[in-house]
Amino acid sequence: MHSRVKSSRQIMTGRTPPSDDEDEQRETIIYQTEFDPTADTVSEAVIRVIATLINAGPTELVPLSEVIDLEALDALFGPKDSGIPRNTNGHVLFNYEAYHVRVDSSGQITVQQPDPEIDD
Repeated sequence: MHSRVKSSRQIMTGRTPPSDDEDEQRETIIYQTEFDPTADTVSEAVIRVIATLINAGPTELVPLSEVIDLEALDALFGPKDSGIPRNTNGHVLFNYEAYHVRVDSSGQITVQQPDPEIDD
């Protein structure tokens, strides 16, 4: 199956709470991309995005199946057996390879690096 990514963008959002030291302020990076659920599975799209972000091959990543049920993820966001897109509204959140991942029924994948001070 040939996969197509509709679009992708990197968004810089806000800064950590202000401090007296400008060097301590860090930007949170959010990466968003869209996939075509009629041409691609969401699990393949997530793997591709994370591999790109960490500059690794897909086989170098922890198997996504160790984090989330791939069949369930793909069934939630993929087309019906007849090929007709699902008319759903929702999202799934999970962590994968040190990133927070959000998959929306609209076909959008949002990936955010967690703030190490908050997630520790």
